[in-house]
Amino acid sequence: MLDRLTIERMRSWTGDKPVLIALSGGGDSVALMHLLVAELGANRLRAAIVDHALRDGSATDATRAHSFAEGLGVPAEILRLSWEEGANRAQQAAREARYNAICDHARANGLSTIAAAHTADDQAETVLMRAASNSTWRGLAGIAPFAFAPIWPGGRGIALARPLLGARRGSLRAYLRDQRADWIEDPANTNPKFERVRIRERLAALEQTGFEPMRLAALATKLRRNAGVLDAAALALINRAAELDLAITINRAAWEAAIEVRQRALSVLIATASGASREPSWTEMEALERRAMSKSSGFTHSGVAFTQANSSVTLSREPGAALGRADGAPAVAPLTPPHLEAIWDGRLALTAPEAGWRAVPVRNGELAALEKNGLRSEALPRGPRPSEWRPLAADRVTHAFAPD
Repeated sequence: MLDRLTIERMRSWTGDKPVLIALSGGGDSVALMHLLVAELGANRLRAAIVDHALRDGSATDATRAHSFAEGLGVPAEILRLSWEEGANRAQQAAREARYNAICDHARANGLSTIAAAHTADDQAETVLMRAASNSTWRGLAGIAPFAFAPIWPGGRGIALARPLLGARRGSLRAYLRDQRADWIEDPANTNPKFERVRIRERLAALEQTGFEPMRLAALATKLRRNAGVLDAAALALINRAAELDLAITINRAAWEAAIEVRQRALSVLIATASGASREPSWTEMEALERRAMSKSSGFTHSGVAFTQANSSVTLSREPGAALGRADGAPAVAPLTPPHLEAIWDGRLALTAPEAGWRAVPVRNGELAALEKNGLRSEALPRGPRPSEWRPLAADRVTHAFAPD
């Protein structure tokens, strides 16, 4: 049931480190854990169980999931999320909080790969959901079998492997019954208020009429190959035409490629210059690329200032967006404890000195206004300076593409 290519890519990326399983306790993730124990051995695995703390009984379910891992000899840890009063607790917010918690746990334990139990059914549902929202072909490429964790900066350097994308849910549950293994049924999986549940029900109804949902998963596989070709060309364009630093400079003469390649490359560079987790909408990229590469006056978009010149275009962080506060109060980056790396504005990694430090940008002189010979004094408070700092532009570009 495990996809061999994904397993080999996971082995290559992970090296001699353990793989961290994202274990919910549901049938898919429990089946993945059993299969990976058989494939790699329990000593090469760890499990992270996220208690979202959003419903009664979640702590009990997390404890049960922990016992499933314990029964197979897989060391596991429960990560309990906490929510501030009035915080957004919708599915997307919960998903991002879950990924951040798992990635933080992986990084803290020196792990570089997370294995998640997305299935062929998940892939088919994703394709149908995106088609219903008028997605482009890239969206219909669906879930990637091997990619970086889909959050920034929390997912930097952490690969996400999905070795069950070719397996059906029913087959995984049949496998667990053969193993006499228990799993948990999450009530959210049958709650029609969630779009994915409604899509799942529609696919089940279509299957009853003779439609094969796996055609959608097969379509995603074909389009994913096309996306890989496009990404390789876009990365090559970035490497030859863009200079990556706190500001990104694009050489006009070297910016030569097919229109979709240029759009993909610019989309990545905009996210890099802004420090954002998400790239701009693909539907707006054609007009945006044309405007960025024209020799008109500068403009701002997605928190990025575009500065035009005859031979180049520069993408830099728009100061107001970096400060992020309409009332003028400066954004801060707390750097504690000492010697640990903290990320400011998704673009800059800072390491605190022994005494600790808080980075406070001033109006019209944000912290990211650094020069190659050191920090600009007007962008920093008095007191200890960071012991190290580095731009994350190259890291962010790498994050946009599949791990090598």
